[in-house]
Amino acid sequence: MAHIIDEPIEEGLLPGNRLRYFHPTKPGEVLDGRFKTIAKLGFGAGSTVWLAENLRFIKIAALDTVSSREMTCWKLITTTNPSHEGLSFLRTPVDQFQLEGPEGMHLCLVYEPMRETLFQLQQRARRQRLALPLFKLFIYCLLEALDYLHTECHIIHADIKDDNIMVTIENDTILTDFVDSQSKAPQAMHIREEDDRAIYLSKEDFGPLRCPWSYSVDIWSLGLLMWNLLEDVSLFDRPAGEDGEYDGHVHLAQMTSLLGEPPEELIKRERLFREHRLDRPVLNSRGEEFRNMNEFWGGPFFDDNGQILRNDIVKRSKKLADTVTELAGDEKEIFLDFASGMLHWLPEKRKTAKELLQHPFFDSLYKDRARYL
Repeated sequence: MAHIIDEPIEEGLLPGNRLRYFHPTKPGEVLDGRFKTIAKLGFGAGSTVWLAENLRFIKIAALDTVSSREMTCWKLITTTNPSHEGLSFLRTPVDQFQLEGPEGMHLCLVYEPMRETLFQLQQRARRQRLALPLFKLFIYCLLEALDYLHTECHIIHADIKDDNIMVTIENDTILTDFVDSQSKAPQAMHIREEDDRAIYLSKEDFGPLRCPWSYSVDIWSLGLLMWNLLEDVSLFDRPAGEDGEYDGHVHLAQMTSLLGEPPEELIKRERLFREHRLDRPVLNSRGEEFRNMNEFWGGPFFDDNGQILRNDIVKRSKKLADTVTELAGDEKEIFLDFASGMLHWLPEKRKTAKELLQHPFFDSLYKDRARYL
């Protein structure tokens, strides 16, 4: 018998009346005459994800998401250059169908099953750092994927982080065992009093392990992600002010501590940014209204002489090299040189994914490539 949860959960916690845009899927429901749902695996602001009996993941989009744009994007990705190695590292739908719900038609995307996110993998491993060969392999695969998106598809990912990177399932018996377990321990749920709608608690754990933006924004994000994987720390500590909210001055000070003084060109751009007005005001986390993004983030950040206004919180004794403790000697120097191509102040100065794939950091991986790929 399923466990009943008293408090609202998951999509039931979304603001306003957004729940009505989600399809009321239940375990045991047959979708499109082909996919019998077993368990809910996750949810987000625009969809829920379910495991089907034939071991496929079904992503059911909410009605108010731009589903057509997503499908156009995926069609572009899957057809642009199928021979590019990077495509094999991108998770693309294997099928799609439309599902009728009480409020309209939902786009459903069918995927091959994946085990979990990279973040969940590290959590499961009790935040153990990745071994260097495995770390290099992960970064190599991510750069191949970004090279394909950037150079072939001209797409910017814009959200590179460890909980957006999926890890494959090492053995199909993991899923079959999980399916069997669901019949013995059905998913917990919350039942809404106002309409008796059941909202299911996601089951993400498949059991113990068995063995104007530019493309440069993705490169920067991947550079930061490397510290999470290699050192199990964030390169920049949570940049919060005294009130606990994000503080752009603290963030800038942390970046200056590790990357050195911002170049003059960046300071010029910050001044130009002060003059740009938005057509509509935006609210920050404190509920304050702004028509200028420089002010939205807490600016201005530099004085008339180009000096950081909060120079008092810059820790100039701390260097980027000090944050790398898992490597030493030549390996450390090569890694820092590799990372410097990703963590440049000016976006146009950052290396491309294709250029980074040629860096000596991957020499050992290329020599032993057949062993990993």
